[in-house]
Amino acid sequence: MRFAVVIFALLLSACQTLSGLEKPEVSLSSVQLEQVSVFEQQWHLVLRVRNPNDRELTLNSLDYEVFFNGERFARGLTGERVTLPAMGDALVSTRITTTLLGTLQQLQGLQRLDEPLDYEIKGKARVAGVGFPLHFDRKGQFTLPDTLPRAR
Repeated sequence: MRFAVVIFALLLSACQTLSGLEKPEVSLSSVQLEQVSVFEQQWHLVLRVRNPNDRELTLNSLDYEVFFNGERFARGLTGERVTLPAMGDALVSTRITTTLLGTLQQLQGLQRLDEPLDYEIKGKARVAGVGFPLHFDRKGQFTLPDTLPRAR
């Protein structure tokens, strides 16, 4: 019985610690094409991670997917620990790889490359001291950089 009371007390204190904890907000800050080969491209992404909480958070990792105009573009992972100040934000650099065929198919669906396109970034953040991932989902618009290969 005492063991059950101790477990209940620990769970209650954990819930109190996490009550009011808001998930980090992740948005796309920039996308740059770094390397192109016959089979794949490497992209450098900068993500802006915002901490809406009144306490500092340590971000252990992000596992995310990026969609352009509703189509999955790529999946990415980060493993760099980043400290998010209370009520502040930080930039996280990451790299993703796409296939040439997939990228060209997505570019063919665009009417004009200079028009903004809709993006969505969703995934989960692992935060130090939190025993479960915090899910995020953000939509916005983005203009493709001029360095993209043009579909003809």
